[in-house]
Amino acid sequence: MGMTREVTLNELVNTISTRLEDHKNISTHLVVPQNYKEPFGAKIENGKPVNFALLKTKGRVSENIPYRFDHYAIVLCVAGTAKKTVGNYAFSVEPHSMHFIFPGMVNTFSDCSEDLELYIVLFKKEFFADMYIKDGVLESILDTNMDLPPHCNLHEEDFVLIKSLIDSMYLEYSKGELYCTQIIQSILIQLFYLSGRFLQNSAQKYPVHISRGHQLTQQLKKEIGKHFLTKRTVQEYADILFVTPKYLSEVIKTETGETPIKLIHQRVYHEALYLLTYTEMSIKEISEYLNFDTPSHFSRFFKQYAGYSPSALKRGA
Repeated sequence: MGMTREVTLNELVNTISTRLEDHKNISTHLVVPQNYKEPFGAKIENGKPVNFALLKTKGRVSENIPYRFDHYAIVLCVAGTAKKTVGNYAFSVEPHSMHFIFPGMVNTFSDCSEDLELYIVLFKKEFFADMYIKDGVLESILDTNMDLPPHCNLHEEDFVLIKSLIDSMYLEYSKGELYCTQIIQSILIQLFYLSGRFLQNSAQKYPVHISRGHQLTQQLKKEIGKHFLTKRTVQEYADILFVTPKYLSEVIKTETGETPIKLIHQRVYHEALYLLTYTEMSIKEISEYLNFDTPSHFSRFFKQYAGYSPSALKRGA
C-alpha cells in the first residue's frame, strides 16, 4: 500500500513555473498564491534536482490543505495575516514575523487575509554539500526550544536585516556571476544563524518555569503524532504518560479548551485529508491505512469533521 507523498522542492518549483505560463490553470492544492505568484529564483540546472529556491507571494494561499515538505522553509511575513499550524504548534502569522518548517513536518494555512505577502526561502541539505556542514548542525541552530512554536516576531531593525539578506540572495541569483552559488550559501548560513538567535531571544521572553499542564499537553501531542494510527483511546495515552484518563482529560481541557479524544481525532482527520489530497490511494486503502473497521466508518468520521464526504473531496480534487 502506498504511503503519504511529500511535496518535494522539485515538484513545488516545477508546478509554480508551469502555472506562471498559464495563469488560468490555478491549482488549489499547493501552498502558493492563488491570484498572484512570482518565483523569486530557483537553482535549476540541466534537469538536476532543485536544492534551493526563493519565493515571493502575494494574496491568499491554499487554506486548510495539509502538506509535508522534503525541505526546509524560512518564511518571512511582509504584510497581511494568517493562521498557521506546523507540526504540533498553531500560531498567528503577522507582519514582521518569521516561522520555520523542517522536512517532514505537516503544515496548514488558514484564515489568510487578501493582502498576505510572504518571502519564503526553500532549501535542502544538499545545497550545502560542498561546505561540509556536519550532520545535525542545521537542526540544532533552530531547535532552541521544542516546547515552543518555531515562530518569532521581529523588531523593525531585525525585520529589515532579514529582508535585506533575502533580497541579497535574489540579487546574486539574478546576476548569475562567478561564485554566485557560494555567495548565496554564505548568506543563507548567515540567515540561519540569525534566525536561531531571534528564536532564542523569543524563547527567553517566555517564563522559565513551564507548567506541568503545558508539559503534559506537549507530551500528549507528541505521543499522538507517534501512535495515532494504532491508539485511539484516552486510556491508551494516559497509560503511556503514566497518568489517569480523568487527570489527563482535565489538564488537556484546561490547557487547550479541547478534550484529548478531540486532539486524537484531529490528528487522524488531518492525515486523512492529506492522503485524500496528495495520494492516489483509494478511500478503501486510506480507511485500512488509518485502521478504520470499514470504509463507511471512515467516511462518517471524515464527514463529521470536514462537512463533506471523502468521495466528494476525491471528485473535486
